[in-house]
Amino acid sequence: MSTIPQWLHDEVNDYFVVPIRTTPHTVLDIGANIGAFALRAHREWPSATVFCYEPMPFNVEKLRENVDGAWCHISASAVRATAGEDDIHVGDMFVTGGFSKGARMTNQTIRVQCVAASGLPSCDLVKIDTEGSEVEILSHLNLENTQVIMLEHHSLSDAETLRKMLSPVFELVHDETSREVGTEVYFRRG
Repeated sequence: MSTIPQWLHDEVNDYFVVPIRTTPHTVLDIGANIGAFALRAHREWPSATVFCYEPMPFNVEKLRENVDGAWCHISASAVRATAGEDDIHVGDMFVTGGFSKGARMTNQTIRVQCVAASGLPSCDLVKIDTEGSEVEILSHLNLENTQVIMLEHHSLSDAETLRKMLSPVFELVHDETSREVGTEVYFRRG
């Protein structure tokens, strides 16, 4: 049984305010947290395989309880530009953490395993919510097969960078780039 709080379900709903006009067979969930997005993706596209990446050990434990290995593959690691180990800040809420020490990050850090974004599979749909590492990840991610990108940016400058980075190939269809923290949804052009 799902142990996901309502506010997390509400946050995931922000990704679905625009109808998704494709049926993905593969979903990449970077910053999978405790599985709210993975569960919604499975409900929307039951035949899709979901690849979840989550570095926070306490989240991975809940993620494993909330999803099913028949359709969801979990990697207990962060996604970065390069593989290795790094210290991640623990957030002020039990389900958050990030490499950038933003306003909602504590001074407490834990060491986590990181995988290189370039080594991840190219998936039909990509969702990224990594508390500030979205630009770094998208700069190295293979988007060859990607039709939809859903992300949460964590600064106005990141929002602008992401928009400029993606606009040559993707159309911004849900735009909260004027908010300090907001949701963006992109569809592949053409």
